[in-house]
Formats: sequence, structure tokens, C-alpha cells
Amino acid sequence: MERYQPVLGRLRRYGRRQVLRGSVGVMAGSAGAWLLACSGSNNNARQPAQTATTGGASPAPAGAASAAASAAAKAATAAPKRGGRLKQAYVNSTQSLNPVTDSGQRLSLGAMHVWDRLISTRLNKDTAKEYVLEAAQSVELTDPTTVIFKLKPGMTYHNRAPVDGRAVEADDVVKSEIYVRDEKRAGNNAFQTGSMDSVTAPDTQTVVFKLKGPNAYLFSGTQLADPGAQCIFPRELIGNLDMAWSVGSGPYEMVDYQMNVHYLYRRFAGYHEASKGLPYIDEREFTVITDSAAQEAAFRSEQIHLWLIPVNNMLDPVKRDLGSKIEIDQYLGLSMQTINANVTRPPWNDARVREALYRVANRQQYLDLIQGGEGVVPPGPMPAGLADYQLDPKDTQKYFQQDPKAAKQLLDAAGFDFNHEIEISTIDTPQNDQGCQILQQQLSQAGVKSKVLPMPLAEWLQGKIVTGNWDTFVAYWPGYDSPQVPLRLQATETRHVHKYAGLKDPAIDKLIDQSEITLDKDARIKLVKDIQIALLEKYTPMIYTQNTTTYQPRWKYVRDYEVTPATIPMYRVEMWLNQ
Repeated sequence: MERYQPVLGRLRRYGRRQVLRGSVGVMAGSAGAWLLACSGSNNNARQPAQTATTGGASPAPAGAASAAASAAAKAATAAPKRGGRLKQAYVNSTQSLNPVTDSGQRLSLGAMHVWDRLISTRLNKDTAKEYVLEAAQSVELTDPTTVIFKLKPGMTYHNRAPVDGRAVEADDVVKSEIYVRDEKRAGNNAFQTGSMDSVTAPDTQTVVFKLKGPNAYLFSGTQLADPGAQCIFPRELIGNLDMAWSVGSGPYEMVDYQMNVHYLYRRFAGYHEASKGLPYIDEREFTVITDSAAQEAAFRSEQIHLWLIPVNNMLDPVKRDLGSKIEIDQYLGLSMQTINANVTRPPWNDARVREALYRVANRQQYLDLIQGGEGVVPPGPMPAGLADYQLDPKDTQKYFQQDPKAAKQLLDAAGFDFNHEIEISTIDTPQNDQGCQILQQQLSQAGVKSKVLPMPLAEWLQGKIVTGNWDTFVAYWPGYDSPQVPLRLQATETRHVHKYAGLKDPAIDKLIDQSEITLDKDARIKLVKDIQIALLEKYTPMIYTQNTTTYQPRWKYVRDYEVTPATIPMYRVEMWLNQ
């Protein structure tokens, strides 16, 4: 079993999936040459970065280290066995079955069960050249703007009408990409609209992408490895994905669901890795449980088998009461909480008003009050877990000096209407609601009135975010595995459902565009750092408050669960139940 431990810097781990499949792709030094290497290769060596600890246990003394290591090694070599039903909670609402337009289907449900995709990724890969094979048998980059995929032979769809178990063809990929490109409701179609120039299928097993230019984030979790935007749909379902029964070629078939109640997926015997015995777990069931206390009760009673702790102060009682029956994955998440102000409407289009927000925004309070101080306040507008791209705190502390009196003076100079009540909207969760209350209190120090408006996720996205009809919000974002989305959200053209999130400055837009085509990693790191300083100089209305330490308890019989600090759904087909 993989063992995990929190680190502030680079997060790495051995990927059991790569060992099983030998499917880590790395571009060689000569143009267009690709090597396939397992995780033991020197070209792609990774170190474990997170530890699953037994609930309720204290760290072992030095004298017990060898015995503990021996026990861990023995557990790690236990042979996986087939069978069982994994029970999980889904904590938000969904509007449809479409993983392109519905965030729940994209990040938790259909996309990681029903639908396949060409590749996936893992954190800390070089996003310009490294990937993990899924439906693709091979990848070739013949030049910086041509990517050729060969599909694995013999793949079929689930045996349900109107697809009826037919073969997966390259034309399905082509039609899926075009659909995502043209879908105005897409949660993320940044690759299809910003990078893809064309996609063709010269034969039934080959997909050729022509790019508009080099793409430094080509194989990242928001480009070719995006969990929703890269789903391979059978062409029979395109145009009817919202409500038609989900039929894909992924590891599980959808066998039952009641929208916003439960979703049941069953092992697909025709999955392209079935000859290796994968996936091991026969069924996976999601029950919609939005209340955090109800989630805890469900976990304690084994109605769900793993649980992402929503508020860290809920962890200790669970550790105390369940003890050695559970293990707890602990890691610094890439999910980021932000304060956002809508720069496309007053008063936030005035830099003085934005600077006033910085003078009252005590970011440490968010971490202390919401997460008990467990996590990191990033030095700039980039998730702290993306270690290579972090600024020196000495270079950014001047932007975050708290001074409510100075904030009031800035607002006065900008002619701010102190009778106006600022609306702070959010997704209705305990952390988000508390974040809004903290912002409300901080704004009041400068005499600014505000009201908090918590909303269900789908209603908030469609009624507020998509339309731009919002003043401010405080919310957690998904965890991104590269700087691409965090910076693109600051641009005029976000290529994202959040169209009004950041600064939207033409000069910075050019720098962001340049960073996305800078293939040399060292040069890209420098440019991303420069962009962050430029954003702070203009007081970007997207303020990162924190990255939190994440705790995920699971019952001990859930084995080989692969953790990712980023919100990149992985099939986790090697996971099994030792019951």
C-alpha cells in the first residue's frame, strides 16, 4: 500500500498504476521521440510524499521503526482480490448526467467511472511532455503542434442501447472534441477552444490533433487529461448527454441512479484492462449526503467507506473513536480558497477599491478560523502546492499589509458609496459560509456593509457565475495540477465557466498567453513568477487566502487507494476491498 506524508514543497509518490501498466510517457531529447518507462526509471523517478496513518496512533518511536517498516512492507505486498461494493458520499448536487457541463459528473461521478479518456496525469509531471496512458496505446508528438494518439485495440462500449457494445473508434474522439469545443455550457473547454486547431481521424484507431501553437500544459489535468472535457463519448449520445443513460467504455457501467439521491456503477467486463483483473472492486455506489454531520455519521456506521473531512476539527473525534479500524490520508491539498471581486462592474474596476480589499483581508484568519491553522497561506496568486512556481514571501508581504484606516481612505478617495451593501455569494458549504462571514467582518472594519448569500452549487454557477451577476464571493476551487487555470482565470478570456474571476488586464493577458507556449520549464517558471508580481502590482481581485491540510479517513479494508492533492479524478482501478 502506498504511504503518504504531508510536505510543503513538491508532492511526489510512486504510482502503482504505472507499475502495473508500464504507461508513463516521457518525450525524449530528440524531437518527436517518445519513451515508455515504468515508475522505477531514472527518467521519471518519484518519491512518496504522503503517508496514510492509522487513526488514533501516535508516531512510532525510533526503536520500533524497523518493525513498523516490516509491517508496512508486508501490507503493501498483500495480493489484491476482486469483489465488493465501495460506498462513497457525494456532497453537492447535480443537474444532469453530462460530465462536460455538470461539475459533479466531471469531478466525482460519471467521468471517473463510465467514460474513458486518452490519457490521465499525476502531479509534478512535466506537463509539456509527460502523461499516463488510458485509452491511448501510444502518443507521438511529431512537432510542437502535432499530437498523434493510437487507441488501444479491441476497446468496446458498454452493451446498452443505442450503442450496444460496438467498438470504440477514433471518430468518436473527434466528435467528442468538437462537441466540447462548441458546448457553451462547458465547465472547461480550454484545450478545445484555446489550443486545438483541428482534430481528425485518418483511420479507426488514430486521432491527430493539430494545435494552434505549442502548449506548455498539453498533458495537464485541465488540457488533454481533463476528466470531463476529454471524455470519449459514443457519437450516438452526443447532443443527448444531459439525460440519456450514460454509456461509455470506462471501467464501470452505470446500472442505477436517482438524480441527487444515489448513483450505482458496476464493473465493466469489457474494460480494456480487464485481462489484468481490473478494476478489482465490483461495484461503486455514491449516496448524496450534503450535511457534514450526516457524512460523519455515515462514515462511522460504514454506510460510506471513505470521507473527505470538510472541517478539520471533525477529525479528532473520529480518530479517537475508530482508532486502528481506519487509516487517514493526510496531505497539503491544491484546492484553494479565494476572495473574488467582479472587476467588470463597479466599484471593483477601481484599483483603489481593490487595494482597500487587500488592506482588510487578513488571510491568516481564514486558515486559523476555518482550518485551525492547518495549511499554508500562499505568498502570491498561485496554489502553495505548486512549489516550483512560488514567490518569495519577502517580495509579496508589502501587498498584504493590514491597515483598515488606509482602506477607508482609499475608499473615500474612490468615491465609494458606504450606503451600498456588497453581496458576498458562495457555494453553501461549512467552509465557504465561514469564509464569507470572515470577509463580512473584515470589510466592516473599513465601514463597508455587506450581506452573505449561500447557494447550492448548480444554482450559484448558473445564476451568478456564468451571468456575471455577482459582486464578490468567497469559495474553494478545485485543485489544479499546473499554473494554467489559476493564471487563465485572471485573463480577459478565461476559457472557463468562471468568465469574470480575475483582473482582465491586456498587458498581463499577453504574459499569460506567452506562459502557455513556453515549453522550457525553467523559463516558464520565471515567467509565471513575473506574472504573479504583475497581478499583485495591480491588486488583482482574486486573492488566494489558503491551501489547507486535507484529511481523508477511510476504513482500513479499503486498500491501494491513490491520493491526489489535485482535483483530478482518477479511475483508481487498482483499489480493492480486503473484506
